[in-house]
Amino acid sequence: MAITFDGQVAIVTGAGQGLGREYALELARRGARVVVNDLAGLDSPEGSAAEAVVREIAAAGGEAVASHDTVATPAGGKAIVDLALDSFGTVDAVIHNAGVWRHKYFAEMTADQLDPVLDVHLRGAFFVTQPAWPVMQAKGYGRIVLTSSSTGAFGRLAGSNYAAAKAAMLGMARAMSLEGAEHGIRTNCILPVAPFRNRGPVPEELTRQLNAMGLAPEQAGAELVAPMVVYLASSACSVSGEAFSAGGNRFGRVFVAVADGWIHPGDGPASAEDVAAHLAEIEDLGSYAIPPTSIDELRVIGDLRRKRLG
Repeated sequence: MAITFDGQVAIVTGAGQGLGREYALELARRGARVVVNDLAGLDSPEGSAAEAVVREIAAAGGEAVASHDTVATPAGGKAIVDLALDSFGTVDAVIHNAGVWRHKYFAEMTADQLDPVLDVHLRGAFFVTQPAWPVMQAKGYGRIVLTSSSTGAFGRLAGSNYAAAKAAMLGMARAMSLEGAEHGIRTNCILPVAPFRNRGPVPEELTRQLNAMGLAPEQAGAELVAPMVVYLASSACSVSGEAFSAGGNRFGRVFVAVADGWIHPGDGPASAEDVAAHLAEIEDLGSYAIPPTSIDELRVIGDLRRKRLG
């Protein structure tokens, strides 16, 4: 069955270029009315990046409006949602894609390089989704897609600020999915893989690295990420609280799990020396669990204790 957004309204932040632009265009092609949010190009005589995307959508027969409000403040997030309500009457999907970069090694990181990243990624996710929440709650339907990153899941050099903000998306989406379940609101994360081709010319050294890893720049475009995002933002989406890596035409679930580990057999607490002696068992990934909630991990521990200790 074809996935459509006929009669639906979607908000896409950071939609003036790259990934967000591709999301907005594809949603509009499938019938969504789109709020295209972006701050880029506000001083350009040709108009903003968001306005350019709106013109592109209109030229193809779709409906869209441009938003130039920041996601990094409560007022900005509310203004984005209010624009959707004033223009189209509702909100069905929010894709929080806006982002900023501040590349610094941890020892050199300063607060003014940490705060903007947290403001746009983490606080922005909160500020733009919370005003949409009661609208979705009242209608018993909603889709929220938060943008995490492989950096948030797996880390990288010179990116502790970015990693912290993107890891936060994973926890936020899990918690939101639990609270939204009874209201038909499904929240998931996307981890876009290497959309380098949509960021301008790819440096020669990076091209060599990508080729060495088997992923050439031409295989790492935004259009190879968008299918997963469109699915997660649609009524066809059947999952919530999950995270998905997408890129290079590969789509895969990313998850946090806890290994079964080692259980100390004694009545008293284990010692640090016990931990050192059993580290291989503690780290063994031969068997693991993905608890639905933090409370459910207690059940996992209890079950393992009964199984192993009797």
